[in-house]
Amino acid sequence: MLSSNSPASKSSVVLLIVLTVVLTARGSFPQVGKTGPSGRRTVTLNVIGHAPEGRQITREDFDLYDSGTIQEVESFSRVDSGSRIILMVDGSSNFRPEAAPLQKAVEAVVSELYADDQMMVVEYNESAEIVEDMTADLKLLEAASLKLTRKGFPNLFDALIAVTDSLSHQARTGVEKRAIILISDGYDSESKTKFDDALRALQDENIVLYAIQASDRTRGALLRDKPKPPAVLEKITEGTGGSIFPFDKAGEAAKAIADDLRKNWYRLIYVPSGINTISARRLLLMSHDQKIELRTKGSHPSKYHSN
Repeated sequence: MLSSNSPASKSSVVLLIVLTVVLTARGSFPQVGKTGPSGRRTVTLNVIGHAPEGRQITREDFDLYDSGTIQEVESFSRVDSGSRIILMVDGSSNFRPEAAPLQKAVEAVVSELYADDQMMVVEYNESAEIVEDMTADLKLLEAASLKLTRKGFPNLFDALIAVTDSLSHQARTGVEKRAIILISDGYDSESKTKFDDALRALQDENIVLYAIQASDRTRGALLRDKPKPPAVLEKITEGTGGSIFPFDKAGEAAKAIADDLRKNWYRLIYVPSGINTISARRLLLMSHDQKIELRTKGSHPSKYHSN
């Protein structure tokens, strides 16, 4: 669903068609869940859990609230399989980081991959282009940092829709751990996609987004019909269960993200009870121990929503 880094496939017309199809499909996307033989609909959440060294997190360590109503957790376990990751890099001409630090940040992220992880590298400006397709080959991924270009303006929200669709195909192959690592300041220029729709698409697909945050090129200026860039990154990471790291500590960020994907990723399954499952619902995990920190996506999008 993304254009590859070749002259013939960089056409903005191709991307526009892709985005139109994806946006139309998003109009009535199902929530992540599964209906069992009894007709009960189970819901699966990704949970990022941090506990003291040697402490195993169990479902007795927290409460789950859905729309303010406490829920019974059916199962909670760590997921030890490999991840499918898309590294998204702002390739616009006025993105503040210089080429050398940006290349170093990409290489830092790639260097932390485990043997059973795979990554795709995507650069976005007016369109989103695949710099390196999904692969476990570290040499190819490291070389991708040398192929980055700087041109145009960033249509971040459109790019997120296209990337989310690409990761949805990974889910159909049984891959549970799907994440986006976004190197950006959160600025969007002229996307056709609204911010809320981009966030909803990520939540629909149970994708965790991490941001490596560059300095705000707008210097805090108000933007029409969209959050300020720092707020974009804050809302989209909190809304998906991810987190933000400063660009000047990209090496530390890469290690922390790799630890989350490898050591701290849990699967939580529950059956919603006592709530309206059609409307948008807030989610909250309350730890019983102040030494245990838990994150999940901030809400379930409504089952039906207008385009």
